[in-house]
Amino acid sequence: MKKLVALLFASVVLGGCSQSGPSGTATTSVNTTASATPVASVPDREAALAHLRKAAAALEAKNYEEAAVYFKLPEGAPPDRIAEELAKLIEKKEISSAGVEKLAKDAKWGSLQEVFGDKGARWTERAKVPAAQCYALSKDPAEVALFWDGSKFLVFRLDDVGKL
Repeated sequence: MKKLVALLFASVVLGGCSQSGPSGTATTSVNTTASATPVASVPDREAALAHLRKAAAALEAKNYEEAAVYFKLPEGAPPDRIAEELAKLIEKKEISSAGVEKLAKDAKWGSLQEVFGDKGARWTERAKVPAAQCYALSKDPAEVALFWDGSKFLVFRLDDVGKL
């Protein structure tokens, strides 16, 4: 479970999830081309927390299409499989709104290198993101790694935030 999101979103091994469509039929589509609303012009702790709050709210509402824009997803990942894996994040307590609020109170914040050292460098290799543009929050046992794309954060590692 420790490597769920790093493996989940850094590889193309994603699952699919059914949602009820307007006619009551199951649908599995997720729009992976939408982008998260930029929350800051510079990467800072408050912007990261705002991003996590929005991601948690979308996941808790089972709005997987909206939730997908908050994560660094692999190119070409099938939308139905992304939705299934996103659904598992709440179920497996990888994230929750309550957990994000506990992170907000006293989690360690900084560059990914400052917070996680070499372990963080391995995560960036798997996610194919430049380490210099990555930030992290940590409060034992929770781990969050975020990539700053120049205008917004994208989560590429999320572990145990819902267990706080």
